[in-house]
Amino acid sequence: MKYVGIALVGWLAAFTAVSMAWDPLVLMTLVNLGFVSVYPFDVAFGVAVLMLLVANSLHLRPDPVPLNRAVLWVCGAYIMYQLVVVLPVAILLHDLRPIDVVRMQEVRLAVVLIPVTYSIVLKFWKPSVIVTLFDAAAALLALWVLYRYVTVGGEGYWDGTVFRMRAVWGGATLLFGWLLLTSLFYWPVRPLRFALALLAVTGLILANHRSGIMALLVSLVVQLIAMRGLARRVVLLLTLAVVVVAGVLLASPAVRDSVAYSLRTMTNAEADPNASDRVVRAKLGMAYFQEHPLGDFIWNQRYYLVNMTGANSYAPHNFVVQLLVTQGLVATGLFLSVIALALIIAWRNRRDALSAVMLSYLSFYVVFCAFNTNIDVNQNVALFVVAVALVLYRDLVLHEEAGASVRSLEGAHASPLAQVSLKV
Repeated sequence: MKYVGIALVGWLAAFTAVSMAWDPLVLMTLVNLGFVSVYPFDVAFGVAVLMLLVANSLHLRPDPVPLNRAVLWVCGAYIMYQLVVVLPVAILLHDLRPIDVVRMQEVRLAVVLIPVTYSIVLKFWKPSVIVTLFDAAAALLALWVLYRYVTVGGEGYWDGTVFRMRAVWGGATLLFGWLLLTSLFYWPVRPLRFALALLAVTGLILANHRSGIMALLVSLVVQLIAMRGLARRVVLLLTLAVVVVAGVLLASPAVRDSVAYSLRTMTNAEADPNASDRVVRAKLGMAYFQEHPLGDFIWNQRYYLVNMTGANSYAPHNFVVQLLVTQGLVATGLFLSVIALALIIAWRNRRDALSAVMLSYLSFYVVFCAFNTNIDVNQNVALFVVAVALVLYRDLVLHEEAGASVRSLEGAHASPLAQVSLKV
């Protein structure tokens, strides 16, 4: 179980990086069994389910921390809703094959990775090992993107009034944000970590996503509010900012113009056709939800009341509206409860370094997804579930340490007579 668990996390980290670097990997068939094809994410999902079944057969003790138990119960309720409500309705009322429904549900059922990582993997491995795996994946992706930009150039696209350079899929921003926050605020201040932070910012610039810039600003504010004793890290952050600004000014015109355009338009909903389209789709999505509050995309295969086909049929780029449209009110409420509880737990433990970093990273993830469809795609969902699992783990450790301190204090203050009576 120990080595299967770390192999699972390593596989998820590698899959996250490679699928962002090369999107076709998400659809690449590993094994064709005739009636079903097995994809890379299926492997991790299947292993996680098997690990959880084995762990439950061993009768693990209930979690001693109430909020942690609440998160696990909500995850369980969300999974049961998918299996007990969404799956039967899709099969009985919409004539869909069970395997096709499970395939569409798979990324939703990936919340099972939260209890697997928290209750099983972190039982054997330190959080630093898991953080390192995703740091390594992010660093390798950033190096790949930098290599591609140097050798091929930014592919880019026309966005209103300017050609926006983009050398990688925008979702890669979530992995670069992870590397930047852990390098600056989790690990000890070292030259290597400064270099990795600089590499992460380079990746963010080459991904060139306005949502990523907004997410970064919000997460840094959260991080600086949450942690104490940040003097050295603030100096490190300011030094990094100076180096990045100088690097952008000395970079190619495409980089300078693209970054300037993103900064200038990131808070303007009417900045260009792309931004305006997201606002329109959010409104259309809410109109659809009002007509189908308990609906599910698996059943109806629609996001809007109006007919949008082909390249225009994608979901609203706002994770709340997207969840309401694609999963209905009940599942959305459960999923948002997981996010809210994780943020509350992390904020309560914000004086702990790892908790504060995961708090700022979850803030980064949520803000980025507020303008995109990344909340539950298999390329990056591992980043979300691992961050939540680390928050729960640190809460458990701090709870146990506090209990041990209380017991030690009570033992030290016990009178000799009381100690004698206890022995008798």
